[in-house]
Amino acid sequence: MKFQQVYYVLDPDDRILWIGGEWDEFALANGGSGAGSNRVLATPLARHVTGETTRAALARMIAAVRDAGAPLRIDYRCDSPRLLRRVQLTIQPMKDDRVLMVHDLRDARAFEVALPPWHADETAAARKCSFCGAVHLPDAGWNFAEDLGADHPAGVAYVICPGCAAQIEEGVACLRQRRAPSTPMTGGFGPGAG
Repeated sequence: MKFQQVYYVLDPDDRILWIGGEWDEFALANGGSGAGSNRVLATPLARHVTGETTRAALARMIAAVRDAGAPLRIDYRCDSPRLLRRVQLTIQPMKDDRVLMVHDLRDARAFEVALPPWHADETAAARKCSFCGAVHLPDAGWNFAEDLGADHPAGVAYVICPGCAAQIEEGVACLRQRRAPSTPMTGGFGPGAG
């Protein structure tokens, strides 16, 4: 199933206050029966984000949106073994330090060759970027998942690749300095370089 939009509101402590869109349908279609809206309401968002660097980057983006009182838009990928999905995240400030997070599906296409299923494993040697989906294999550098095909590792530690980390930091800096970004925050999906 392709989702079109998922959105939720965070309270000032970054707990999930309200959920809308196709959250439950997406969770069920992707093996997340334990992540239904009734199970995640009132829980911290960080509990549902894999990877310490990913949680930290998300927290920095949310804090910058609150501090600046301005939205941040950034693209990321949310792939499944069969589908490459490009998503745009909008983090929008609200009253009383609440934040609206909207995930809009921008594009989805089937991989030419389905990837083998993978799972998060903090001890895995292979790392996967939470934003662009690139995979870092020891002695092989960063490669997009579709370029790995059947060689995609089964276990990955979720991190943020250097290219996406730089893009996130630029987005945060733009909000804090109240300036336009020097690179586009949307329309691209990280090079996985570095």
